[in-house]
Order: sequence, then structure tokens, then C-alpha cells
Amino acid sequence: MPDILLTNDDGYNSAGFFPLLKELSRHFSVFSITPDLEKSWIGKAITTKKELKIKKIKKENYEIILVNGNPADCVQIGFYNILEKKPKLVLSGINQGSNVGSARILSSGTIGAAMESSIEGVFSIASSLRIPKQIKKTLNLFDEKNYVYFENAAKITAKLTRILIDKKFDSKVDLFSINIPFDATLESDIAITKPFKDPYGQLFHLKENGSLYHKTPRLEFKNLKKGTDLKALSEGKISITPISLDLVSKNNLDKVERLITDSW
Repeated sequence: MPDILLTNDDGYNSAGFFPLLKELSRHFSVFSITPDLEKSWIGKAITTKKELKIKKIKKENYEIILVNGNPADCVQIGFYNILEKKPKLVLSGINQGSNVGSARILSSGTIGAAMESSIEGVFSIASSLRIPKQIKKTLNLFDEKNYVYFENAAKITAKLTRILIDKKFDSKVDLFSINIPFDATLESDIAITKPFKDPYGQLFHLKENGSLYHKTPRLEFKNLKKGTDLKALSEGKISITPISLDLVSKNNLDKVERLITDSW
């Protein structure tokens, strides 16, 4: 049984994947399985309308399993179709860009894979690197020469993994999402945060031919609320967010029960 199942949503050739695979392998046994193509913005989607195939490749001395599906598919296939036993932990990342705020968390394929793992009873971590827009424009994030930009994030993620991998949390913590500033190091400050809740704003825009195209709005670093992931990033801090998959608002259960019972 490997210690860690490693996956992502940007594909095996993402500049964020291989540095993390190498760094984790210094400390743990790692089984790596990723989508064969980029699958960003796919959330926790499970493929149901096509047959999936797996393919093994080698990169340096590392074996990587490729799946023509989604990040959550990779977790399922790793757990039930390849590994004899589930790993201790699933790590998803390093994502090319931050995954902050409830809207982006629920849309992210990186975090979707971590959610799938947590649903299956395996603790998980999702790791994302914020890349400033002006820098992202100049970098090919699928080029090996740009691995260097993810090396510190890989070290930070591996350190958090070493801290968390054998810890037990109650049902209020199902996974952790870590968002790392672009220039962060192991010496950077950290903040334990909650997601900010601002909406995306407009996602789809009309073209002259009448069709609509998707454009992700830029994160706005304004009206920042204390204790949120976005506030931490704005301060250059590593944001670590414990996430619960409990979809019930427990504080309001009694109130809702009384309202429905009395009004039915």
C-alpha cells in the first residue's frame, strides 16, 4: 500500500505536478495517477457517458498512470481498480493558480479529487499556487524548464503532508486546501483560514456571432475579510483551510424543524 495517491487536474505534464511527485517521494511511497489532459473547472464530476482507459508512462524513474477522465475518476480508479488497499492520504496538486473562496473551491478539479477521496474515507490535501497574472502570461506552465517555480510550493506541501498524514480529525474536517503565494518559502508565515464567500461575477460573455464564451474573472483583493483565505494571500501568507463536507447547517436544524413543523 502506498502512503500517498497523488493526482491533479492540470494533467501529468503540468509544471506543478512533477516537482511535487519528486518531493513527496523523498519522504513517502507515492502512487501517481492523473488525467491525461487538463481538466480544470471540472469539480468533482464523475465520468458516466464514455469508457475510460488507463495508460502507464515513465518519467525519469517514476511511473505515472494516465486516465482519459477527470480528477475524481482518478481517485476512484486508483482506490478500486489498481491499488490493493487505499492509501493513507490523497494529495491533489499543485494547481496552476489559487483555489480560494467557496465558489472556486466547489468548481476546482484539484479540490474535487480531494473531496472524492474524503467521501471514500481517505484524508486528503489539495495544494494550489497563486501565480500573478503578469507572470502567468509569460510562463508556459507545461514546460519542464518552469518546474523551478513550483519547487518551493512542493516543499511547503510536503511539509504540511508530513505534519498531517497520521493525524486524526473529527468529522468537521474532511480535507485541507492549501493556497501558496507565488514567492512563498518554508519560512513564510501561515494562516489557518476559512473561504471567502464573494461570488465570481459574470462568467460567460457574448461574442458577435451570438455564442457565449467563458472567462474567469480576476480575483479582486479588496474588501478583504479577516480570517479568510484571500486575506491571507493578500498578506503573502500560506493559507491553510480545513474543509468539511457536512452539507447540513447544524446550527439551524432546530429552527428549520420548528418552522416546517409549525407551518406545514
